Amino acid sequence: MLFHVTAEHDHETCPGREEGMGGDAVRIAQRWLEGNDEVKVLGAWGHQPSHKGFAIVESSDFSAVSQLLRGMMLIGKCEVLPVNDNIAARKSRGHWES
Repeated sequence: MLFHVTAEHDHETCPGREEGMGGDAVRIAQRWLEGNDEVKVLGAWGHQPSHKGFAIVESSDFSAVSQLLRGMMLIGKCEVLPVNDNIAARKSRGHWES
C-alpha cells in the first residue's frame, strides 16, 4: 500500500537550528528517508523555507510507517495518508492511451 507523508516542524524545533544542515541532529532526523525492511521510501522532497517534507512510501503495515516516522512526530506534525496509484489503476482498466 502507498502512503503520502507530510512532515513538518517549525524554526524552533528544526534539527538544523544548532549545528546547521551538516550536524548530527539533521543526520538523525532524516534517517527515516532511508526506509527499512518494512517500509520503502519511493521518493522524498522538501521545502526548506517552510520546514516541510513530503514523501511517498510503500508498506503493507501502517504501524511500520508510524514507527519509521516516530522521530519526525516528536519534533512536529506528521500526516500519513493512504493513497491509490491512479496511473496504475487507469492502465489496468485499459484506459491508458499512450
